[in-house]
Amino acid sequence: LSGVSAMKNITNLRRLRGRCRMSLRELAAASGLSRQYISRAELREIPATRALEAKLSSAVKAVIASRQEELLALEAAYWAYQGRLLETAEEEEP
Repeated sequence: LSGVSAMKNITNLRRLRGRCRMSLRELAAASGLSRQYISRAELREIPATRALEAKLSSAVKAVIASRQEELLALEAAYWAYQGRLLETAEEEEP
């Protein structure tokens, strides 16, 4: 495929994954679909059904929620260390 024709076949999902660094593995884990199946859907090698659209949409929402939780935890950790970032870290208990 030429670069131009390949660009026309990029789905919004693939573009979104690229922009947000969302891996096929991450999306597969959230959707219950295989990485290969999602990749084939993105390449339009399998039919785009309403059910598949809904499943992938739910998976993207789940990834968003997961990342929000991770960002909130990062923010809380940052504020706990704010102003002391370069101090020696204390040992964490197991």
